[in-house]
Amino acid sequence: MTIRLKVLAAAAVPVTAAGVAVAVGGSAHAATQAAPTPIGYTVAATNAHSDSISGITATFGTTAVGSTAVQVPTADPVQFGATDSLGAAVSWSFAGTMPTGFALTGAGALTLPAAPVTAPVTFTVKAADSSAVAFATVTVGAGAATVPAEDSVSVTPDTVVLNAPVNAHGQVYFQTVPGGVAETLANGPAGAVFRYDVLSAGRAVPGDYANVAVTATDAAGATAVETFDAVVRPVYAPIPRLSQGHAVFVGTSRENVYFYQSGAASWDHFTIVGPGAIDGHQGWVNGQLGLNVAVYGGLEYNHGYTVYYQPVEGQGSTTPVPGSHWGYVFFVS
Repeated sequence: MTIRLKVLAAAAVPVTAAGVAVAVGGSAHAATQAAPTPIGYTVAATNAHSDSISGITATFGTTAVGSTAVQVPTADPVQFGATDSLGAAVSWSFAGTMPTGFALTGAGALTLPAAPVTAPVTFTVKAADSSAVAFATVTVGAGAATVPAEDSVSVTPDTVVLNAPVNAHGQVYFQTVPGGVAETLANGPAGAVFRYDVLSAGRAVPGDYANVAVTATDAAGATAVETFDAVVRPVYAPIPRLSQGHAVFVGTSRENVYFYQSGAASWDHFTIVGPGAIDGHQGWVNGQLGLNVAVYGGLEYNHGYTVYYQPVEGQGSTTPVPGSHWGYVFFVS
């Protein structure tokens, strides 16, 4: 009997039969396998929603407020506007002390005092929805001493935006505009790590986690919130998979047995079942990635044989590689 093994190009031999693990009687030749041990974990964000307020504007009539002088007294207010990323309604209020003579509606209409200011006045207005917050610093300065008198009004926005999370390298990256704004994680998977604006799985238990939130807040309190579902999955080392097993006739007492190995190389323990002295013969072949061939001799002509293959932990071992896929090849000599 001769047993050899070599690696061929995948296209060298056509595939004619698949090696599988469900043959009648085949289970007797497949050892019980241990569950594979994870070598790490990954996390990804799905169903993400970013809640932020940006694009603050202020107009007087049809004029954008900047250094443009605003005439007072007037019945027309300065009108604030903003964009909410979720399309929610934005409400406006004074942040801190309301300056004397000024009024602000929840819809963002700012009324100036009837008399022009004689010294600059600075205050902050707040835009908010259910979770996002933005601010605008308003400065009202004394304008031209003409009749009618004018005040100059300027507005400086303070907004924070969280861009859509990026899934890469098994982690989730959160980019905040402007950069450098502090971010915090809430309702995250236990065991996950959130550091430097990156969510890593760490030793989190695999599963699906709903309503995880990252909040970015600057020193003034402008806030954006990213709500998403976190998916934590284990990562396993590549495992051997045997498939596409078939035999090719060489002679009346010899057959070439081919199988394709993917995932990882391994030693493969084999057992031959069939008539004659070769029945029950066991051995090991060094299965490489790609198409492998073993040559078996000492067969009895025109009889059926089955060769069972199981990836194992090493030459001489019968302990299966955890999670590996075994297979068999049946042929008639």
